[in-house]
Amino acid sequence: MRSTDPFEFIDRHRDTIFRVLGIIAVLLVVFLLVRHLAMRQGGWRAGWRRLRRELAITGHAFAAPVRAWLRHRRSLRVLVRGLRDPATWRDAERAVAAARDAGGRAYAALVDRDTVTVLIAGGDDVFPDDRRWWPAEDDPAGHWTVARDELPPVVPVPDQVHPVLVAVGEVGGRCAFVDLAAGPPMVSVEGDRRSAVALHQAVAAQLEVRLPEGLVVVAEGVHRDFPGSPVRAAHRAAREQRPTLGLSPVLVTAELPDPVPAELSEPPALFPELRLLLLGPGRGHLRTLLTDRHGQVSVLGTPLLAMGNALSRAVAAVLDRIPPVLPPAPPAGSTETPRAFVELDDEEEADEEETAGAPGATGAGWAAPTVVAPRPPAAELDDEAESEPARRPSGPAREPEAAPSGGTPAATGTTGSLPA
Repeated sequence: MRSTDPFEFIDRHRDTIFRVLGIIAVLLVVFLLVRHLAMRQGGWRAGWRRLRRELAITGHAFAAPVRAWLRHRRSLRVLVRGLRDPATWRDAERAVAAARDAGGRAYAALVDRDTVTVLIAGGDDVFPDDRRWWPAEDDPAGHWTVARDELPPVVPVPDQVHPVLVAVGEVGGRCAFVDLAAGPPMVSVEGDRRSAVALHQAVAAQLEVRLPEGLVVVAEGVHRDFPGSPVRAAHRAAREQRPTLGLSPVLVTAELPDPVPAELSEPPALFPELRLLLLGPGRGHLRTLLTDRHGQVSVLGTPLLAMGNALSRAVAAVLDRIPPVLPPAPPAGSTETPRAFVELDDEEEADEEETAGAPGATGAGWAAPTVVAPRPPAAELDDEAESEPARRPSGPAREPEAAPSGGTPAATGTTGSLPA
């Protein structure tokens, strides 16, 4: 066997040998550099933990915009699907009113497809005896939950304040509503400037379509495309408005009138003559809606934390389908008593049935119709509604008199109604 000259072999494979030696040298330098950095971090384990943490932070930074966009789209779908359905608003109003009638001070409601959860102020140790209400396992204290198909029918009474609900976002797939008619008459929107302006405009738009015409006065500076009146002039115009059907006028402004009027600094009355929706910090007795740069909305001092980054787009998409607080008056001669906000007791139903069936109960002229149970809103089952035909006058037939301006014969203790 012929032996190979080593010098000849090296000369023949010189390029390959130098290439391999270069790679080994580079790997050695990299190893020494990594070892130096690892020793500075406290050892190989500490250095590996630091590397994993940095990689996780980098991945989170690149994925955060995508996740934020997905959350926004999810919130937008939830809000549009819920707010465009009038039954969502009606069930929230009925649940808030029923919770008040059960002894709770309701200030907000969360509505999903099957249930309504009412948030109660100071409700840690209070819970109604009605079995229709139950505390959800995942909710903190002060949350009363009821099935939407078990909401009680309600009738109007003069001393009940109408809930004025506005949407502020969504919580876990549920539409979140805040009652602006409960609590202090001044509501201030604070926090991140961009998010606060969007929330303030969204709430103002809802009030504009929900309250009767003329009750909402918008001052200058609220929206760039709406000139508005100077703050003092807008305040005078709102103060000249009188409460309509149990609803107070609302002044929407970006700043307080200067000087602050006395009615805004005095202790709030049970039924204030004027309510104020303010952008920025307020004074005196107020409720604060706080928002951050991520669009999260919280009612200061309460556990409510909603995601409102898609609220503006959702309200703009469904604005023409948001129902009013008080529905249009039913036609003259209607035999249905509209619902409002207090549960009808069984004893009252029995009294009305007995009165309706008693001879001589009707008198001359057109008397107010007596109804055993009003027709429910669209959210209830059809078989729950049972109405009794109106009583006819016992005198000779004549042309019916004109109905009152409310659209139905006046009934004692009626201040407003929900749509049938």
